[in-house]
Amino acid sequence: MKTETISIARALSKLGYCSRARAALIIKNGKVKVNGKPVRTPSYKVDTEHDIIEVDNRRLAKPATIVVMLNKPIGYVTTSSDELSRKTVYELIPVDLHLFAVGRLDIGTSGLLLFTNNGQLQDRITSPEKEVSKTYIATVSGKITDEHLDRLLKGVEITDGVVVTADECRVLAVEFSRTQVELKIHEGKNRQVRKMFESIGKNVVALHRSAIGRLELDLPEGGWRKVSEEELQLIFS
Repeated sequence: MKTETISIARALSKLGYCSRARAALIIKNGKVKVNGKPVRTPSYKVDTEHDIIEVDNRRLAKPATIVVMLNKPIGYVTTSSDELSRKTVYELIPVDLHLFAVGRLDIGTSGLLLFTNNGQLQDRITSPEKEVSKTYIATVSGKITDEHLDRLLKGVEITDGVVVTADECRVLAVEFSRTQVELKIHEGKNRQVRKMFESIGKNVVALHRSAIGRLELDLPEGGWRKVSEEELQLIFS
């Protein structure tokens, strides 16, 4: 039985060769063949289970899944290159593993960031439909009341017509004019946590992701390590 087809650009990403954006450039430059025939259209449909896909005359095979955990420091962008010459998270992990980030953390957010060579796993972790929780520790200005927490749990509007909710939230500590809050969400919209607090009149002064599912960060800032198969299951349990 023929499996579902996907674009050749997405196939290169799922096979762990490169990101989808880079794949589009490689394809347009004529470096990719499908079943022996050159393909220059990134949207060309392929079946990764049955079609023979080659890049520079080298056949791509599905590699063993690799997952890496990084404790991302503040000041790094989650991209492989940056037009403003800012530091990128890819400077902190081995280049020879050919991994891509699972979701993003903005430049001002620290904490748990995963990388993998498995596009299907990436989709499974980041898709809102899969409801994989992400845990954040937010330090916000002022006092957080039970009413504030209730609003986050019931849903707040972060942009025109876009309403999101916290799966869980609780106050961890109160320090002078700041409050530390633990917040769990299963979506990953751009700057979502910051916007959620802005919607209740609070400014986030520090943000850290401490866990994805039940996989908790256990590394020093800037440190990385491979994630075992047993640990990977903690994300979905």
